[in-house]
Amino acid sequence: MLGRKGLTADPGWRALDDEALEQLLIERWLYRGLMLAVMLGAAVMTTYLGIRGVPTATEWVVIATLLALALMAGVVAFTMRLADLGIHQELRRRRRGEPK
Repeated sequence: MLGRKGLTADPGWRALDDEALEQLLIERWLYRGLMLAVMLGAAVMTTYLGIRGVPTATEWVVIATLLALALMAGVVAFTMRLADLGIHQELRRRRRGEPK
């Protein structure tokens, strides 16, 4: 992952039991889905505005804002996925019965 001081070093979720970890993963999965929906919406709006043409500076600003929003949502979704991989690994380790 990102090393000892990275995203997986957070001991907050490590104290949770298996059921709570699964609930956490479901919540994070839904939140990531929302981020992907934001990316899709920004892509659709940017495409629509681009097809229509961009005659004014205001529309350039709107397109730049939509692209920035899509980029930020993608970064959030990606970093959440990195943290979720650590949670998945912890759940697999617990189910196999391996010690920490």
